[in-house]
Amino acid sequence: MLEGLRIVEMATYIAAPAAGGIMADWGAEVIKVEAPGGDPIRQFFAGTRAEDIGNPVFDLDNRGKRSIMIDIKTEDGAAAMRKLVGEADVFITNVRPSALERAGLDFDTLHKEHPSLIFASVTGYGLEGPERDRPGMDMAAFWARSGMAHLFQRKGYAPLPMRVAVGDHTTALALVSGILGAVIERQKTGEGRLVEASLLRTGIYCLGSDMAIQQRLGRVASTRERNIAPDPM
Repeated sequence: MLEGLRIVEMATYIAAPAAGGIMADWGAEVIKVEAPGGDPIRQFFAGTRAEDIGNPVFDLDNRGKRSIMIDIKTEDGAAAMRKLVGEADVFITNVRPSALERAGLDFDTLHKEHPSLIFASVTGYGLEGPERDRPGMDMAAFWARSGMAHLFQRKGYAPLPMRVAVGDHTTALALVSGILGAVIERQKTGEGRLVEASLLRTGIYCLGSDMAIQQRLGRVASTRERNIAPDPM
């Protein structure tokens, strides 16, 4: 479906790379840019006996991509990265906004140089406000801060932990949706745009029905135990 679409991805861990993995499945060319030392998720099983089986967590979200190492902390590396992004249709990143600005890889700078580029951002808490540069993991931003952990908590019990990357993969789907909308828009206007997804906002949207009930009725459904007696034989 997406043959001919070129994506440059400079992202770590799961949420943003998962979006690139989905689009690679659909035929896009995806180039994954890693800093020296590689994406930290490569070390997910480091130091455990499971390391011998490889890294299925990394493989899941980075399938079908090509990879290159660039150090954007150096002047030459930042220049090389800007050149690579300038040849792409879509730039996917979850690098913190301040680091992108230092390297000249923020949306405002790139949009002036490459107005047709679609800039796709994943953050923990959004691109504005005091938490724009705060690192965001889905256990905190998607699960806890959104209120989801509380609403899944059985009354009288401790909150449940979230399974690995549930919030990341949900956010990835939100990002892919925004990117595809921007691709359609660009076909009509020739202009790229900023597409933004955050772990917190995605978590809040997932709770949208509960929040609508809360706003209208002032309460949400109870989380008490609902034990149901088995059917008689």
